[in-house]
Amino acid sequence: MRSVSSFQIQAALVALLFLGSLSALVFNVFSAVVPRERELQVREDLREASRQMASVAARHSSRKRLIDDRNRTEVDRNLAAISEQVLAKFANVEGGFYLNGGLDRFSGFAQGSGEPHPLDRRVRNDPPPMEAPLIRVQAEESLELEPGQFLLNIRDVGPSRVAVLTEPVGTARPAALATWVMFRLVDPKELGTQVRRYQVSIGLAFGGLVAAVLLAWNMGRLIRRQNLEREQLQQELRRSEHLAALGTLLSGVAHEVRNPLAAIRSTVQLWERLPETARNPGSLTAIVQAVDRINEIVSQLLQFSRTSGDVREAIEMNQLLGETLDLVAAKAQEQSVIIDRQTDGESVALSASGQGLRQVFLNLATNALQVMPAGGTLHCHATRKDGTVEIMFADTGPGVSVEDRSHLFEPFFTTRSDGTGLGLAICREIVTQHGGKIELVTEARPGATFRITLPIYQAHKPVIP
Repeated sequence: MRSVSSFQIQAALVALLFLGSLSALVFNVFSAVVPRERELQVREDLREASRQMASVAARHSSRKRLIDDRNRTEVDRNLAAISEQVLAKFANVEGGFYLNGGLDRFSGFAQGSGEPHPLDRRVRNDPPPMEAPLIRVQAEESLELEPGQFLLNIRDVGPSRVAVLTEPVGTARPAALATWVMFRLVDPKELGTQVRRYQVSIGLAFGGLVAAVLLAWNMGRLIRRQNLEREQLQQELRRSEHLAALGTLLSGVAHEVRNPLAAIRSTVQLWERLPETARNPGSLTAIVQAVDRINEIVSQLLQFSRTSGDVREAIEMNQLLGETLDLVAAKAQEQSVIIDRQTDGESVALSASGQGLRQVFLNLATNALQVMPAGGTLHCHATRKDGTVEIMFADTGPGVSVEDRSHLFEPFFTTRSDGTGLGLAICREIVTQHGGKIELVTEARPGATFRITLPIYQAHKPVIP
């Protein structure tokens, strides 16, 4: 539970770091895109502010003279009034006028607030000193433009990025007056904050990605360790199941061995009471048969207990199956039983105990021959399916009754008077130890069909004995 909780916490951290890094990257992209969209809006605001300033200045020029250096204070006051009136509608837009006609100076500087009321008059005519040369050159060029035309430039001036628009006033060319409006796309006052914000966001994105990679690597290591622990637990579970099965076997052995022992004891006690001349060979034969019975039970019990200790190796299944069927070929011929063997024709490699699987195949083939004493057909088919191989043993005997199917693989369950009931139990134990499965196929067909499913050997995976 603790490892599962740790895994969930790390997965949550990875998700949070990934989302944080993604958010930082999105913020950086957004920060790069927004200024471009802002530039488009600024262009429209500058164009509208310049147009209104030029329109108002042109109307005033028609009524009285705006360009008169002899009354410079009056000219500056009139132009400042126009600038303040118009730019009050446009936040953060600076502007004014450029006077030519031999005057070559600026006048009427104002800075917009976006408020409906005009600003207090500032005693100033010139643009900011760093941008003034750029505005002067651009204003001089715009004096030659046709009515309605303008010049717009976006340039980096020192730490600032500014958009400047200039437009001639009136219809006379060259114009004696030009408007200029400017907007700071990057303000030096905000530059430090923006740089720090970029640094923090990039640091968060990079740190988050590095942390997410490290946590993902640790999660992968944890998953591999959990898989190993799960395999070990599965092995322990198989051992526990094996021990439980052995406990069941021991109780069965006690029952199975007690009967022949009782027969031996009775015969020996009878011999003790009878004269030597009364002892007959038949009694001795009964004792030998009882001892053989005990020996067979003990041998199969030992074989059952050793199924998990066999050494695994890469073996060729088709070859092993063919060798096993060859062992029963003579017996099948005596009983007029036809062995029908079919494979895919491809080589099938298994990581298995050759001795253990040979015993499984031999037990199933022997059981099939025992239920067909008067002849029949033993079908043995092997087919590859999605990383596994299926081996089918099907006979044409009487089949298995419905009542016996649920007890078929239990130790000491048998339908034959001379059977021990350990054959199929041993088969199931061996197949399970190999990571496979054995089952009775209950199909509407004569006889009994057993299907074995085993994993095909993968060369890149280690073999766990």
